[in-house]
Amino acid sequence: MVIFSKYRFISGTVLGAAIMAGFSHMNEFIGEVNHLPPLSTANQTLPLDPVTVDPSWVKAGSPNFRATMFASSPDGKRNSGIWICDGPSTFEWNFALDETVYILEGEVEITYQDKEFTLKPGDTAVFHAGTKAIWHVPKHLKKSFTLHEPEKLVKVYRKIVN
Repeated sequence: MVIFSKYRFISGTVLGAAIMAGFSHMNEFIGEVNHLPPLSTANQTLPLDPVTVDPSWVKAGSPNFRATMFASSPDGKRNSGIWICDGPSTFEWNFALDETVYILEGEVEITYQDKEFTLKPGDTAVFHAGTKAIWHVPKHLKKSFTLHEPEKLVKVYRKIVN
């Protein structure tokens, strides 16, 4: 079975998986598919915009933060982008959303949840909404990040265990 929507077609296998994933109506699933970004047919350059933070977060140095978002889920609850910091600098970062990072360039020394660790290219880490970390960037850091709002059940669980 193949269903044609305005821009895409959906096989029966994909539709079955969508129903199992919680889409209760075919129109809801097709609506999600139609809101996907178009396929790339050429490169697109996204500028890195300056990022300002509360000055009280900066503990040492004068960090130069820049970032851009390159993807967002149709409901806006999940966003991905690139973030750069030029140091040397030490700063506190307050996580408003859950964040998963993947280090592309440079390194960062982090103090988080009473633990100290260093992230280098190829490393990944997860930070929870409502937490803080101290970041020390000796020279330069470039990371890819994904932000998302934790589900209600996750928030309740975290309150219970913390």
